[in-house]
Amino acid sequence: MTSDSTPDDALIAFLQGVSVQSQCRLAVALWQRAPDEVVPLCSVPTIALTHTPVWRWRLPVSPKTGTHAVQRLSRKELPSLVTAGLPFSPGLALYVDCSAFGRMAGGGFVLIWDEATALADGSADADLVGGEATVQWLRPVYAQLVDARQWEEQNAESAAQFHHVFDSVPQGIVVLSARHPQAQINAAAAALLGLSAGWVSAEVLAQAMRATRERCDNASELEQAYAPLQSDLDAELVVRWFLDDCVWRVDTHPILQSGHKGRVWLFHDITSQVRLERFLRMEANHDSLTGLFNRRAFFDRAQVAFQLPSPCPSDGHRLALVMLDIDHFKAVNDRYGHPAGDMVLKEVARRAKSVLRDGDVLARYGGEEFIVLLNVISSDTARVAAERLRTVMDTEPVQVGDRAITVSVSVGLALRSSGSETLLQTIERADANLYRAKRQGRNRVVDDAD
Repeated sequence: MTSDSTPDDALIAFLQGVSVQSQCRLAVALWQRAPDEVVPLCSVPTIALTHTPVWRWRLPVSPKTGTHAVQRLSRKELPSLVTAGLPFSPGLALYVDCSAFGRMAGGGFVLIWDEATALADGSADADLVGGEATVQWLRPVYAQLVDARQWEEQNAESAAQFHHVFDSVPQGIVVLSARHPQAQINAAAAALLGLSAGWVSAEVLAQAMRATRERCDNASELEQAYAPLQSDLDAELVVRWFLDDCVWRVDTHPILQSGHKGRVWLFHDITSQVRLERFLRMEANHDSLTGLFNRRAFFDRAQVAFQLPSPCPSDGHRLALVMLDIDHFKAVNDRYGHPAGDMVLKEVARRAKSVLRDGDVLARYGGEEFIVLLNVISSDTARVAAERLRTVMDTEPVQVGDRAITVSVSVGLALRSSGSETLLQTIERADANLYRAKRQGRNRVVDDAD
């Protein structure tokens, strides 16, 4: 076959040669799809019957060697579609079985003569096709041609399925050719990169990907991450692109194409997944009402701080814990209702955050009680921080609708006494100082020195 020819062209040329040799009126190429189903592939001359997708016809079964491979068929043994569609009256038909030579497909070809030729010719079956030697040469040739046709059809079907999946999946896919400076891009990747789906040059792809990465919030991080691709053809990377409020998981790795290394890029929008992860972490670590760390999250962070050595042991800087409790909070709930109480809790949390440093850890400890880890602080500064927490609460009432609710807090302060004191021991001292503040009249700070 030439580069422009098809397997059907080759089969037609084969049938034309057989027709000339045998002087038959019709030659039909058949593929046996199932024991009782035969697909007509093509015919010489071309007639309408070969347009029928499937013939319900069981091919003759006989030995597959020697002259038995050529079988005479009576008119009754021919499919009705053949006899009904012929422009002449069939007198003789031969089926040449070639299935023994096919790797992918079974079948053979049918030769049909008209009545006049059949009555005049008394030759043996094989002689009608050119003799025994010719039959044995034709059979493997035909089988190879049918195999080639089936192979091409399967490849075409696989290619069509690939392109359908490639273009319809929601994930972005870019396949960089191993042998040519081109890349194939599906619709999802094209939308992300600002390109048209299909084939683009590798240079255009590189420019588009670079421009898209530069728009990412983590552009400098991505530039460092992709640096190895300049020199390492085997580099495999999975990174996240933070782009336009979306998060993309981008996976790139080499692929082997015809013995050469290409590259594939996979873009998966994981924004919903990341948001869910953040939400679950928030739910696990934060108080749902105030948005502060919950008790468990506070212990996790404070425990880490307590396990670290003090950075300034000689100048009195150390860790400190502050516990504060809203005074008469039960009365607020009883008088104004729990929704108003919730508003007070949220406002206390907001005010506390407003007077703390970035490195301090504030959490809702339970009910109307809050706890603060003051990181690396002197005793004087710790007392000032605790007083600031107290005074920010009673500077002005908490406004809930048209009601102004006066709020104050009692505060217990404890500095870590030594590097060996545990978190729980320091909390116990801060808690004891808190209750001393309540017993002494509330709305005050009490530490170990008081």
